[in-house]
Amino acid sequence: MWAVRNTGELRRLACRARRLVLLMAAYDPGIHLGSSLSVLEILTVLYGTGRVKFLDGSAAKNWLILSKGHAVHAIYALAAISGIVSIDELRETGSLGSVLQNHPELGVNWIDVATSGSLGQGISIGVGIALGLKRRGSNGRVYVVVGDGELDEGQTYEALATAAHYRLGNFIPIIDYNRVQLDGHVDSVRSKGDLQRILSGMGYTVHAVDGHNVEQLAEVLDEVDSSDALNAVIAYTRRGKGVPQIEDTPVQRIPRDLALQLVSQVTCDE
Repeated sequence: MWAVRNTGELRRLACRARRLVLLMAAYDPGIHLGSSLSVLEILTVLYGTGRVKFLDGSAAKNWLILSKGHAVHAIYALAAISGIVSIDELRETGSLGSVLQNHPELGVNWIDVATSGSLGQGISIGVGIALGLKRRGSNGRVYVVVGDGELDEGQTYEALATAAHYRLGNFIPIIDYNRVQLDGHVDSVRSKGDLQRILSGMGYTVHAVDGHNVEQLAEVLDEVDSSDALNAVIAYTRRGKGVPQIEDTPVQRIPRDLALQLVSQVTCDE
């Protein structure tokens, strides 16, 4: 398992994962490609720095909740790089009988929480886990990766306010702010207003970063992890990052031939 601190290594890890996400898109046209590509560097830094780990059964472990569960293919790609799953298993993603379905499922023993219900529930689940860990005296932290489109749901703000009420410094929401959701651009569906100001008003220290810059992400998470105060991260990303045909659009899928072509074009200086 990794514990990478070198940003060059993190960039290479993200590059390899992006290539594998594109490979999955070639074999399973049903995956949410745009979402997986926007969140990829965030997940790379969480796993790559060892903050969260595959197959970690320790009582004091850190938890990862991918509230935007349809982006789980970014996790599958990282799992393949770590040797948890094979490339052949990636090619079967979404197939009948495959353990790698298009939303996280508890049948996969390295998935902490299944978030296949209504979007936004991952934040509430994360707050509950963080509160439980705090009351048990555990040092474990709960990282919740949430999409900006999920913030349409009222319960997301209720959960964030609950975490603030209990001063859950072990609860770290990371918002993948790619400005696009399935129904269109976020501002045209339901504007989120000044999100930094809203979260600050609840009591969070808000950290705004480039969500595709692994160095910035790692530095911010170092700062967050050294504090017991309330923290929230807004990671500004681009939907479909790396695939110009779908970048910054609600389009999630591309033809098989294009996906395979892009796989061959991605070089990671290995």
